[in-house]
Amino acid sequence: MKRLLMILLVSGFIFQTAAYNKLSVVERFTNWGCGPCATLNNAWYNATTAALIDSGLITHIIYNVDWPSDNDPMYLLNSADNNMRRGYYGVNAVPWIEINGTGVSTTETAFMNAVTNGNAEYAPFNIVLTPERFSNNVINVHVKIIRDPADATTFGDIKLRVALTEKSVDFGYPSPNGETIFFSVCRKMLPDGHGINFTIPAPGDSTELDLMYIPTMEFSQAVNFDSIRVVAFIQSDDTKETYQSTMTDLVVSNNVNAAFQVEENLGASPFTVQFTDYSTATDTTNIISWEWDFDNDGTIDSHEPEPTWVFTNEQSYTVSLTVSDGNRQHTRTLENYITVLGATSDILVVNGIEYATYTTEMENFYNSSACFGNHQVDIWDLFGNQGFDYSANPNIQQINLMNRDIPNSILNLYHKVIWIGNSYGGDEVFYDPAQVLNYIGQGGNFLLATREGAEFFNQDLKDYCGITQMSGLSDVTELIAMDDSLTNMPALPNHTRVQFALLDAGSEAIPIFDDNASTNWIAGFRIEKDNEGAFIYIAGRPYRYNNSASYQNYNYIINNWMNYIPVNVDDETSSGQITSYRLFQNYPNPFNPGTTIQYQLPVAGFVSLKVYDIMGQEVTELVNERQSPGVYSVNFDASSLSSGLYIYTLSSGDYSVSKKMILIK
Repeated sequence: MKRLLMILLVSGFIFQTAAYNKLSVVERFTNWGCGPCATLNNAWYNATTAALIDSGLITHIIYNVDWPSDNDPMYLLNSADNNMRRGYYGVNAVPWIEINGTGVSTTETAFMNAVTNGNAEYAPFNIVLTPERFSNNVINVHVKIIRDPADATTFGDIKLRVALTEKSVDFGYPSPNGETIFFSVCRKMLPDGHGINFTIPAPGDSTELDLMYIPTMEFSQAVNFDSIRVVAFIQSDDTKETYQSTMTDLVVSNNVNAAFQVEENLGASPFTVQFTDYSTATDTTNIISWEWDFDNDGTIDSHEPEPTWVFTNEQSYTVSLTVSDGNRQHTRTLENYITVLGATSDILVVNGIEYATYTTEMENFYNSSACFGNHQVDIWDLFGNQGFDYSANPNIQQINLMNRDIPNSILNLYHKVIWIGNSYGGDEVFYDPAQVLNYIGQGGNFLLATREGAEFFNQDLKDYCGITQMSGLSDVTELIAMDDSLTNMPALPNHTRVQFALLDAGSEAIPIFDDNASTNWIAGFRIEKDNEGAFIYIAGRPYRYNNSASYQNYNYIINNWMNYIPVNVDDETSSGQITSYRLFQNYPNPFNPGTTIQYQLPVAGFVSLKVYDIMGQEVTELVNERQSPGVYSVNFDASSLSSGLYIYTLSSGDYSVSKKMILIK
């Protein structure tokens, strides 16, 4: 008996310390118009991957890119995630296969060798998935990550990535490449293709997290929920190596679930947010109580099912909801769910260059301040955190790594926007010509510099500028300045896919660059209508012009043709329709020695406007009186102060908000 007990104890010890079996993750890139992809699928790929999945030997995700067919519906439904993963690996051709983060040729032998070798590797983690689908089709994926007790791996930047895949998509008709049925299609990544950081557990410990998805109408119409399979894998962003993966079918749940969503979770202060409840009870009960905590302080802020809350401080807020059906309760906590942003500079530069593809060019472009001259700017990177070090340039102030569109309230914080487009990798997805027209209509100034410019002009914007036609894709060797204050812009090699504009006879646009050819095409123009801001277009890849010439030209354009007129403020004052408090960014900013601060009041009240230094010491009080509703301007003279960052704070009643300004002498 003692001998049997010893054997059981030893066996148990071995079980606890044994390494986990690694499961290779296969990531495939394709397009429904790709002929070679169909050939590969029919030759061996579909049959081989199906057999490996059935045997539990791989996890499988297929991403659809936007070429050769740009109307691939599987790409369009999930373009942001597809673009992110394509850019992550630098995919420039299809078919393309990655196994455990390493590119593999499209031969069956190379594929099977990579899978076999990957499955034989040491795995420091085990992943346990519990994916649930509730009665309203809200999806929750509970992930438990367990670390091998004997693991001694040193980890760098690792992420958990979770994908909702559809096992098979049958269009019922042949696609452009002749295929009808597609497999393991990536429909959504949670929270997105960038993945999520997690706390790496100590050896022998585990960490758990929940990822929720509330399907969009487009998702619900296109996807068969009964065919959803969830893939999760842990990957190093330093080396792209994967440490473990797993794959589990989505199952229907009858549990109580707290779920909520907002239409917009990012905005400028004061940011008013309406919460929509998507919580569900069991099939025999109803939700009877709601407890909301909007700032993670442990205090219940609302008991309403769908409350409205105003967020004022510039920070990220963690929001929690606890619901109960009287018997059971569930809490959903979304960390850093609501973000209130401010502006540090007067100029926002929007980056649409994919760093992985244009590494050296992007570094040279931004490190030389080519697109903003000697001005200080804030950055918005449409690709999120690409690993590019913007802080290497001291002129770059606030850095927003946001793989998403820019809300109007954020855009309107800036008097000048410089949009560096490229129409490659998905940057154009976040550009909206209607938003641009609205922005310049309120007095903002917008400079668009991009290749494939036709992708950025809808008919309304073309009509506004007086454009009759955009050219086809052309090469360029130099832009010729048509204004004496500008300089010619020599193009670097391989400056392709440039699109010029043809202006009609009645256009108010003023040409500023010629295409260096004997044609009527214009390579750049500016237009500024009465009581509106300026719109400026420069054709071509911004990063493939001489950076010194670009620096000189952008500097002149910013100083002379992008002058801010707060049209919206004047309109509100005259119409008397001020409905909210607002503190505007000072102008100019940076400044020396004077600047103007504007603010608006919806109701009468006592108003205080104070300036503080970076240490929090009060410098001066600009306003200290009772004021009526309206828009006010106050001049601030900093002649006696030293250079540095200052904070100005507006307070009236329960409203208080602060913004930053920079004095440079």
